[in-house]
Amino acid sequence: MPVGPVTGTTLTPTRTTAALVALLAVVGAVGGAAAVPDARITIDAVDASSNEPAVGERTTLNVSISNSGGSPAAADVTSVRLRDADGPADVRDEATGVGALSAGDATDVELRTTFEEPGEHRLTVEVVADQEAVDGEDSAESVTVSRDVVVDVQPAAVDLAVRARALDPDDLRSDESDQAGSGGVSVGGIEGVFGGGGDLDAGENAESEPLASAESPIEVTVVNTGTSTADRVSLTAVGTAVDAPPGGDDASNDAEDATVEAGPYAIDPVAPGEERRVVVDLGPLDRRSDVTITAAFRSGTDARDGVGAERTAESTVRYPTRGGSPTVTDATVQTGPDGTVAVDANLANAGTGEIEGVVVSVAGADGVSPTPAGEEYFVGTVGASDFVAFDLETTANASVADAVPIRIAYTERGVRYTETAAVALPESAGSGTESGGDSGAVGTLGSLGVGGIGAIGVAGIAGLAVVGGVARRRDV
Repeated sequence: MPVGPVTGTTLTPTRTTAALVALLAVVGAVGGAAAVPDARITIDAVDASSNEPAVGERTTLNVSISNSGGSPAAADVTSVRLRDADGPADVRDEATGVGALSAGDATDVELRTTFEEPGEHRLTVEVVADQEAVDGEDSAESVTVSRDVVVDVQPAAVDLAVRARALDPDDLRSDESDQAGSGGVSVGGIEGVFGGGGDLDAGENAESEPLASAESPIEVTVVNTGTSTADRVSLTAVGTAVDAPPGGDDASNDAEDATVEAGPYAIDPVAPGEERRVVVDLGPLDRRSDVTITAAFRSGTDARDGVGAERTAESTVRYPTRGGSPTVTDATVQTGPDGTVAVDANLANAGTGEIEGVVVSVAGADGVSPTPAGEEYFVGTVGASDFVAFDLETTANASVADAVPIRIAYTERGVRYTETAAVALPESAGSGTESGGDSGAVGTLGSLGVGGIGAIGVAGIAGLAVVGGVARRRDV
């Protein structure tokens, strides 16, 4: 029997063929055991409603699930669960009976949870589906797929910022076209109008229905600058008159006459980063006031602990706003015999709005006699950057008084205001000559102050004259 290289050569292919056959058999067996399921369920995405929720704030996870287009069989999604990946195996939330997905179909499922501690939390989303039986299979097969997501939880912090802006009643518009170049407030941006004398509505039909009149509107914007939702939010407005005199004949004996209160008015919860914009109507005001808007609120964690709306935020605004700014300028003060004092000055409007019904008089003060009723000087209307001259007379005791208070009463936007400007008495007051027509010492303009509401009278008709090169209007 021949042996040697030929035999070896002859036998080698035989053993190689046998080994190859055996290897193919093993590979086939392994491939059959690890076959890809016919229903290929995948979790395409897990999106959190907030990447950085706060402790106690509810977080929503939107889970996108699909069945591959290459799947020959449908799959029935029976459960979508949310668990802690690194902690207890307790299920945080679960959606059941989601429904069947045919090949190429997809669906979204929402899961919700809250966190008690700040920091990174790793969560696992699990999807359980039963694939339908196909030819040659006796029963459906259960498939479970999972995907992790990390949520960075922030410490709970509730912080509201309140902004207030005084509006003119004409600023409220019901027609968007009225807003062009007017500086008005779009009704569509206001979530509510509270208080006052009108039945104001900024709801769904506000664009087509005109707003009732608002007498003293203030725009209030509440912004959540914290990390937790503020709920049970309420607004209160309290105004204190700034033009009420501290004492004297014009002082009110009733403190309530110098204040206005509105509210509380409830607004919707404010989520982190959100804002609410409403209008609070203070109703009729007869004097200028400093109005403090207070927002009382609580957080979601406060609500769970049974805490009431004990947190507050404030903002103060002066209402109504004024464009006019009356000022006494170019004043000269002359003293005469027996303490008589003559004031010759201009009433100027340094503001941007017209003032009406302007009346000037001498206010009562220690050592200075007030202008008798009916003898005030009626200036009338003074436009922006305009002025009108006036003359007033009084008597003063130079040993007691060093200035003459000039009361300025005027009307702007239907509201009556009173301010007081002081003009200094001459240092040598009382040393004037005894001859009737001779003038005594001369003083100049003093400082500006605030006083009470003056009476209204008519003292003369404004004319125009030129004195010392300065154009001035005088009685003629």
